[in-house]
Amino acid sequence: MSKYKAILEEARRDLEINDDFKIIMKKMKVKAASISFKTRVIRISKELDCDPEFINYLIYHELAHYKLGTKLHNKEFYELLNSRLEEKNVKNLEKRILRKMLEINHVSRYFD
Repeated sequence: MSKYKAILEEARRDLEINDDFKIIMKKMKVKAASISFKTRVIRISKELDCDPEFINYLIYHELAHYKLGTKLHNKEFYELLNSRLEEKNVKNLEKRILRKMLEINHVSRYFD
């Protein structure tokens, strides 16, 4: 999606990834985003398109998975992510994204 091409290109350069990717905005109930290592497609929940910070974070997040070749959220994953984005911001954005996903699925009323 050309709307996010600049963010994608910046993240690719920053993470030193040479492969090309495609971004698809899609209605997703459970996941905020996902990546296919095989097709190099990043899928982002279109409901999160309301906040550019969400999109920026999710692109970095998915590309970190790709760079490390794992879908795990392990120590190495968070070390890479936190080296590019401030740890405080990573945690804050993850909370905000989770809250938005719960809101989308009408679950947030149980956590307020």
